[in-house]
Amino acid sequence: MFYNLKNIYQLKAAEVRFKNLCEQGKQIELKEIKQKRTLDQNALFHAWIKVFAECIGELSIEDCKRDVKRTLLGVKQVTNYFTGEIMFEDYKTSAMDTKQMAEFMDKFKIWANAEYGCYLPYFNDAGYEEMINNYK
Repeated sequence: MFYNLKNIYQLKAAEVRFKNLCEQGKQIELKEIKQKRTLDQNALFHAWIKVFAECIGELSIEDCKRDVKRTLLGVKQVTNYFTGEIMFEDYKTSAMDTKQMAEFMDKFKIWANAEYGCYLPYFNDAGYEEMINNYK
């Protein structure tokens, strides 16, 4: 169950639910829901991928995006529910929260510049507007 604790009704409902679970001696997991990456972060990341792909001569934007994520983040181990087989899966930026996405983009920006001499500007950095106009 999800509760928005800024909403008085939902706050009270969460308190009642928590009290009930305590009385029953249940085991629970309390987890804060973090805000997913923003649309602005996503749009900037995709612009950067286009810039970077052009910089390195990669024709496929999707291949470039996959390879950047694998290089900087690696892959994660997952287990197939039905077979029990251990497999590897790419990280998805859509599953990242704003902090994780910001950290990933910082790594990408530094790596692209250091390893390939590719400049990836943030909002308000020199060249940002030109990049956005050229790579929307």
